[in-house]
Order: sequence, then structure tokens, then C-alpha cells
Amino acid sequence: MERQAIEDLVHGWVMAAADHIRQAMDQPLTVNEKSSHQDIVTNLDQETERYLREQIQTHFPDDRIIGEEGEGQQSDSLEGTVWIIDPIDGTANFYGQGRHFAIMLGRYVDGEGQFGVIYDVMADDYVSAWQGQGVTWNGQPFEKPFDDKPLREGLIAGNGSYALHNTHRIQDFIDQALGFRIYGSAGLQVLYVLRGDLLLYFSPKLAPWDVAAGAVIAREAGLSFSQFDGSRLDLLHKGSGVIGYPSAYQQFVKYLAVEAAWDKM
Repeated sequence: MERQAIEDLVHGWVMAAADHIRQAMDQPLTVNEKSSHQDIVTNLDQETERYLREQIQTHFPDDRIIGEEGEGQQSDSLEGTVWIIDPIDGTANFYGQGRHFAIMLGRYVDGEGQFGVIYDVMADDYVSAWQGQGVTWNGQPFEKPFDDKPLREGLIAGNGSYALHNTHRIQDFIDQALGFRIYGSAGLQVLYVLRGDLLLYFSPKLAPWDVAAGAVIAREAGLSFSQFDGSRLDLLHKGSGVIGYPSAYQQFVKYLAVEAAWDKM
């Protein structure tokens, strides 16, 4: 299937899933805990993933899938074509606020990102990227607002627990920035970096579905998105992740390398 046909299909799936979520938000939700009371899943997370899986399996029966909620067979390999799905990224925001959440899909071929989509459901921002074709924002070609900016002149965002516990003395790094924010959705924070609202976003524990779509978009926008040590993102296991503009990104990677080495002494 040609690129445009795939992009059109996925756009239709995401819009249909988002419409269902918005229409169902006023209805009582079924909420269950996963690892803790702060790690929850709702019936709409599960319904959205099942819907997206059904669409993929119908149109691409030979492709495999990795989904956050495990609503079907999970691929344990990146060989061939693999879709990585986060049906509602920012479930706590969705449940607690009714906004600040996203639908995300990444399509990978033999471990290389081919296509990524992040859709901010309530802001109606649809951001996608195809390998070698750049980024589109609501259907229009998108360019970053600037190429770089000093860390002291911009905001950064990150994992709240990491900052509150001052892991690896991260507060010293945070103090070098204009300010620090916590948004609770990896996908949206990728978009905020892309848009220039943030210079950097970091988290020590991101699952494949948290980063798969954003990694494609970041690459096409010319932004670095890697693990804390600069290595490639892990798309089969949880791992660290940092995305940012060049100066902020390089400062972060160098800072964490020094602090991690110090902690091992």
C-alpha cells in the first residue's frame, strides 16, 4: 500500500477513535489499577486499543502489534512491520482532567521508524511524520520555530518523581533552565518540544508506546530523542528517554553521564 493511502487510513482510525472517546467521556468510566493507584487503565483505553488493533489486523494482516493495554497478541520482536500503540497517553490526565491526553501510533519496519502520529484529542492537534518526508501539523508542513536556544532561556519538562527525589542530583540541572514543568503525557511533551514551548523533556522510565511515535516525529524534525546515555530508544522494554534542542540535549546527556559515574564511585 502506498504511503498516502496508509496515512489516510491511520488518520481516519485516529479521528474515529477520538470521536468515540469524546462522546463517551460523559458516561461512567470503569477504572482499574495496574501497578498502583497512580497507574490506571479505563474501559476507554481498552476499547480504543481494541479498535485500533482491529483496523490494523483488517488492513495489514501480516503486521504485528505492541499495545500498552495488551488487548491482543503482543509482538516480542521488531522484525518485519510492527505497530506500536498507546490508545490514551496520559490516562491519569484523561480521567482526572478530561484533557491533556493523546492517541499515539508508530509504524516500524525492521526496527526503523517509518511513520508516527500523535493526536492531542482535546486540542485537536494532529501531528504526523513519515520517514524522509518531514513533519505535518494538522495537515500542513511544519518547521521548528528555531534551531537552538540556550538552556537558561527556555523551559524544560520531565518526570515528577525523578525531580522530587532529586535523583542523580537532577535539581542542579533543572536550576540551569528558565523553569520546570510536569505535564503527565510523554506524547504531548514531545509536541511541546517540537513547538518550542519546551527545550527539553526527560523521563527515566518510558515504555515503547510512550516513545515510538514521537521518535519518528523527532527525527523528521531534526531533534535528538534518545536514552539518557545517548543510545537508541528501547522499543521492546522500558527505558529512559530525553528529547531536546541541541544545546539543552547535549548538556543533559553530559550532566547525567557525570552524575551517574559519580554515584557508582
